[in-house]
Amino acid sequence: MDGITPPAKDPSPAARKKAPAGVLLFVPAALNRGAFITWLKRVHAWTGFWGALMFLVLGISGFLLDHRGQMKIDTGEPREVMSVVLPVDPGSITSQADLGKWAQAQFHLSMEPRAPRGGPGGPRGEAGREGGAQRGERARFMGREVQQAEVWRQQFSGPNGALSVEYTPGANTVKATRSEQNLAGVIKNLHKGVGLSWPWVLFLDSMAGALTGMALTGALLWSRLHGPRLAAIGIVLASLGLALTAAWSNLV
Repeated sequence: MDGITPPAKDPSPAARKKAPAGVLLFVPAALNRGAFITWLKRVHAWTGFWGALMFLVLGISGFLLDHRGQMKIDTGEPREVMSVVLPVDPGSITSQADLGKWAQAQFHLSMEPRAPRGGPGGPRGEAGREGGAQRGERARFMGREVQQAEVWRQQFSGPNGALSVEYTPGANTVKATRSEQNLAGVIKNLHKGVGLSWPWVLFLDSMAGALTGMALTGALLWSRLHGPRLAAIGIVLASLGLALTAAWSNLV
């Protein structure tokens, strides 16, 4: 032996292609440097911190909504707490819009009215309604056909409850009904934005942006710590495939 160290063997193709530890797999080489990675971590952390509490609320309410049918979970159906019949000048309410304006003035409401849910615009399970009005339909009563009176309905909904008003054209009274939600119902309505104004919509938009930012930055940071690129692509495709498979049978 002459003491000369033999030359090192060329690395295998697989070894040459393997990304070094700490390199972001889905980021161009020009951005794979400390400053960008530090910024990525900060974005991920701050977006998570901004929405942490609301992410928990949205997750709980989403679970309640998703399982309300299969697991018979009470998601907070409105419960009627009071009802009154108020006098009104018959000539002061000539349309459904007038009914809504009357209720706004009577109860000092800032929110806008809408037609109650269900059917083509009426409460759930009731037919023959359009835009909060029940048309005067004929019905069998005590062995004879009678003509039912038309009824106008308007509703003011908030996250903690609702106020609905009913009026028969030409009558001198209006029926007002107040319903309330339990805590689960309030959380559910906050999730759906029921009866809330544009500031809440913008706030939920910021939550959606935070979730999007966390998802993107989290995927990039994950690629720096775990597994090859092929494994990441496989996980994403498997997740999408499972979601499509689960929803396919219910598509119409």
